[in-house]
Amino acid sequence: MHIRTLLFIPLVAACAALLTAGPAQAQQPQAKVSENKAERSRGAGADQNVKADRAPNHVSATAAPAPPAPAAKGGERTRGGVSVVHIDNWTQWYIDVYMNGTFCGSMGPWGDTYCYVPSGNVTMYARAPFDDGSALKWGPRVDYVDGTYTWKLNP
Repeated sequence: MHIRTLLFIPLVAACAALLTAGPAQAQQPQAKVSENKAERSRGAGADQNVKADRAPNHVSATAAPAPPAPAAKGGERTRGGVSVVHIDNWTQWYIDVYMNGTFCGSMGPWGDTYCYVPSGNVTMYARAPFDDGSALKWGPRVDYVDGTYTWKLNP
């Protein structure tokens, strides 16, 4: 074989690998991550960042109006997309999470929870209430969410 042919074959293979690897990586969106540190509240009055707090479950399912089912569970479909906010608890406290002012879920120390939200600007808020009436709070923060978003809560 000719020496030029021996040099040309690896060069063609390397170029082909670069051309096929580039578009595959470009199609995968990067997950967005944000962090907040806790702030201590005095526990005076109602929290203006909570529109609909967690309610106790009723023995009779018809006793109180239930929130509508999400589209993924047979509810009404919206025109916009649905995204997921992953809340990552890096503290030793139990934390309640609210998206757009509505209770989304609770998580234990060092835990995680996931909230489905409409794609777009989302108001995120979390709080860890204490038995003396005070609370630690994270946010409110408004961020654009499209796809998967991670919100890390620090002490």
